[in-house]
Amino acid sequence: MERYCYKRGFNLNLLLLFLTLNFSSLQSDMPKIPATFDHAIDGDTVSVKVNNRKKTVRLLLIDTPESKKPNTPVQPYSIEAARYTESLVKTCDLSVQYDTKGKTDRYGRDLVYLYCGNTMINEQLVRQGYARVGYVYQQKDHLNRMLAAEQKAKAESLKIWSIKGFVNVDGEGFNSIEEERQQETDIVLMIREALHRILDAAIDGLIKGLKSIFTS
Repeated sequence: MERYCYKRGFNLNLLLLFLTLNFSSLQSDMPKIPATFDHAIDGDTVSVKVNNRKKTVRLLLIDTPESKKPNTPVQPYSIEAARYTESLVKTCDLSVQYDTKGKTDRYGRDLVYLYCGNTMINEQLVRQGYARVGYVYQQKDHLNRMLAAEQKAKAESLKIWSIKGFVNVDGEGFNSIEEERQQETDIVLMIREALHRILDAAIDGLIKGLKSIFTS
């Protein structure tokens, strides 16, 4: 009886997994809409024309370093990310694909998966180390695909992953390199001061020991 229940439960789990995978594939099967490149705003935001209407599109599930954010210094690889995006989209058969959950953000930008032919630019930016996976909300059709690309880029220490502590792995966005360097400097100074104290104490102990030897 226990064996029968186990097999039944196992088969039910397989069925649920099968249905989940197939449902996920259906979710990702949104139509691709032809688009014309206008200009790249930064690595993860592009201006395109869709049905002769100019739109600012934000690439879903990714985040590239900032180059134009007010009161924010230009971050490492931000310019390179923008150039890479532009190099991919300006001379290809461009198309946009919406997620099954929501088409725009609070700024009025269209949220899309951007394609150059059959190549998803969102994924390529992550895979080449120009972007991280980020701003994951309700739109998740291609999330697993993005995470797999990120793992490979991280393992190979590409671009943003080549700078220790730059990617904010505990949250969104990127850390300030200056802050990171300052923290490292502070740690070095603390270690140096501690070593000086230990060395001073050791020297004092040695001097006292020598004095006791020669005065005894």
